Amino acid sequence: MCKTLSLLLCVLSGAAQVSAQDAPATQQDAIRTLQARIDELRTQMAAMQAQLDAIRGTTLPSPGSIVSTPPPPEPQLSPEQQETAVGHATFEHQTFAHDEEDAPRLYNAPLDPDLPGFFRLPGTRTLLRLDGSIRTDFMYDPNATVLTDTFIPSSLPVASTSGPGNFVASTRGSRVMTDFRIPVHETGTARTFLQFDFFGPAGATALRVRHLYAQMDNVLVGQTFTNFMDPDAFADTLDPQGANSGISARIPQARYTFALGNGASGSVAIELPSSSVTFSVDGIPASATTPAPDGTVRFRNEWERGHLQLAGVVRDLGVLLPDGSHESAFGWGVNATSGVNVYGMSNVVMGFAYGHGIARYVADTGGLGMDAAPRTQTDLSLRALPLVATYGSYQHYWSSAVRSNATFGFVRLDNTDFQPDATFHQSKYSSVNAIWNVVGSLDLGAEFLYGWVTQKGGAHGSDPRFQFTGRYSFVKLHPQE
Repeated sequence: MCKTLSLLLCVLSGAAQVSAQDAPATQQDAIRTLQARIDELRTQMAAMQAQLDAIRGTTLPSPGSIVSTPPPPEPQLSPEQQETAVGHATFEHQTFAHDEEDAPRLYNAPLDPDLPGFFRLPGTRTLLRLDGSIRTDFMYDPNATVLTDTFIPSSLPVASTSGPGNFVASTRGSRVMTDFRIPVHETGTARTFLQFDFFGPAGATALRVRHLYAQMDNVLVGQTFTNFMDPDAFADTLDPQGANSGISARIPQARYTFALGNGASGSVAIELPSSSVTFSVDGIPASATTPAPDGTVRFRNEWERGHLQLAGVVRDLGVLLPDGSHESAFGWGVNATSGVNVYGMSNVVMGFAYGHGIARYVADTGGLGMDAAPRTQTDLSLRALPLVATYGSYQHYWSSAVRSNATFGFVRLDNTDFQPDATFHQSKYSSVNAIWNVVGSLDLGAEFLYGWVTQKGGAHGSDPRFQFTGRYSFVKLHPQE
């Protein structure tokens, strides 16, 4: 019996020893199995993350690294918004002055959606472009000796004679500018634009503010092109003044622009008034007054091959006579402009303006004080002077780097009996040029201009001009150049 119990105890003791030895081995196998499973899952997770990174274009930072949160993406206009603001033909049309780049637009849409020349200010969402140009104009007038570095037919002498000639060279057409664009929400931006040239007062070479405005979405305040004009229908001239009959003025204003659908848009503005009225009564000058701001409205339609714009202005013109009495007149005007591609990149731009008391806005009569005048020597009641101004210009591309332009303009002002015979009555303008984009941002051009002027009394004069211009722009804006 004892032997039997001893044998049983020996068997149980051996089984316990075997179980104690096998337990660690079984646990290690389980751990190894779980670790292999974890490694397999990690491999699958890494593969899935790689696919996700490839789709997103991003890579997760490694554990413990410093994470720099990138700025959110720039707001993008929809194709419909961009096309409503800037049609294909508008984008392709260019002028030597590049004024179309400076113009405020619906949705703050850039002329080129690729935003050439812009860079992000470090640590911000603000985009900035520093731009400008350095130019030199060489001008020769065979007859007139009173013209400066802009060709203004209304200033031509009426007693034109042969010689002596007059040579002028100028760098005043050079410009510097800054263009800030700041995202404000998913599809909106604020734009702040500042531009100077060097047409200082009294013919001096000094800084002059051309544009100084800010626009958030479609609300604009500051100084820029009047809402009454169309910078996309400017003739492509080397002369900084441009066609004599173009509506051209930069005015402090508040403006609101809105979309109408299908490529159409509108805008309304209140602008700084200026009663450009200059005359004397018995040798004593009258004083112009501005009873109310100028009001403008504009409607525009963009399509693939061109654009059409119709604008209007209403004005309250006033003058304080030497005897202390006040006279006023109602001024108004309409301006129809268009630009159309005829084939390839070649195009035609044209404009027609008519109104009473709009001489302030026209290139050839701005600054002459001819918005209004008394009716007769005995009737000093103010009359807003009727004016018609029209022009047309054809732009032809000989190649992507060489283009030519032919332009003609006409201005006529109806005078009153009060005005003396030496008062401006009408002018004509013509020009033809060739512009060559030599390389990169370097442009060279040659232009021939001819102008005519007629005074109220019938005296007239004319003069040709030859101009050669070289310019280097800081940023190349047109890739086709």
